Formats: sequence, structure tokens, C-alpha cells
Amino acid sequence: MTQALNLANFANNLNTSGQTSNSGLQNSSITVNAGTGLSGGGTPSLGGSVTLNNAGVTSVSAGTGISVSASTGGVTITNSAPAVTAGEAKAWVTWNGNGVGTILASYNVSSVTYRSTGLFTINFTNALSDANYTVAGCPGVNPGNAGGYLGVSDNTVGASTTACGVYTVNSAAALSNYSRISASFIR
Repeated sequence: MTQALNLANFANNLNTSGQTSNSGLQNSSITVNAGTGLSGGGTPSLGGSVTLNNAGVTSVSAGTGISVSASTGGVTITNSAPAVTAGEAKAWVTWNGNGVGTILASYNVSSVTYRSTGLFTINFTNALSDANYTVAGCPGVNPGNAGGYLGVSDNTVGASTTACGVYTVNSAAALSNYSRISASFIR
């Protein structure tokens, strides 16, 4: 913006501190215009204030996996699990099962808890719709443990909507740890 400055008017309105009043300025106010989706605004004097309000923006669109709530002008965006159809994996995980539960890669799994030799709890990030899912998986091969099997755990930690207990056994059906274990939860 280019504005001509009236130096004589400005100099005549200086106070003893070297400041001028609003009346000493060529423009003693500003104009605030409310843009799209806003109301309010106005022309406050310098040093004054103006309020802009949401004029009814009540919908916002977002990408896949994002839900939006926009009532009273407040917008809250929360991340939710993407919708999946029957037969797709609701969760899957690959982890280090040698006395730890370090996740190597996963989907909808927040953590793996090591309980004792061959016993683990898989904790889901987002709860599943029910506990009627199929667990499929396999432990990797450790030296001296030819092959292995993964199954849903005993009554200590069974299958629920928030977690699932699993066990790994060697070919002799003894609980055993493996360096790499994978499990999928399908419904």
C-alpha cells in the first residue's frame, strides 16, 4: 500500500514524548473484512480490537482413515482405522520372539508383550469388532528347532477385541522362542 504522509499534520500533533495521537495520523483506523466462512470484522481505531467469527463452516473433508467432527465451528480430526472388509487382515505383526517382543513390522498392533518362553500377548492399536477372528502365523526357524507352530494361547490370555495371546512351540510341541515370529488376525 502506498500512502502520502502529511508530515506537517504529524509534527503538529507530537506530544512531549515524541508520540502522536490517532487524530494526528492520516488514517486513524484499519478495516478488517471477514472472508469466506467468517462473520464480524469492522473498522476499529488503532489500538482497538475486532472479532472474527465462524459463520457456519460445519463440514470439512479429509482423506481415507480420517474422521471429522465440526460442530459449532470447532474442528476435531481423529485418526481411525481404515474400513476393511470381511476376509482382510484386521491386524498383523512380525516381531523378535527371543525373550523380547520387539516389533519388526506391523499393522494395527501397538505392542507385543513377552510373558515367558514361547508365550506372547499381541496388543491391538484399534479394538477389533469382536473376538471371532482367525489367527494365522508361524515362527521362523531357530538353529536346533526344526520347524515350529504358532497358536492362540491358553486361558491366561486368550482372544479378545483388544489383545490376543499366542504361543510358539517347536516340532516336539515344547514352548520355544524364535528370533522372528509373524501373526495375522483375519475376520
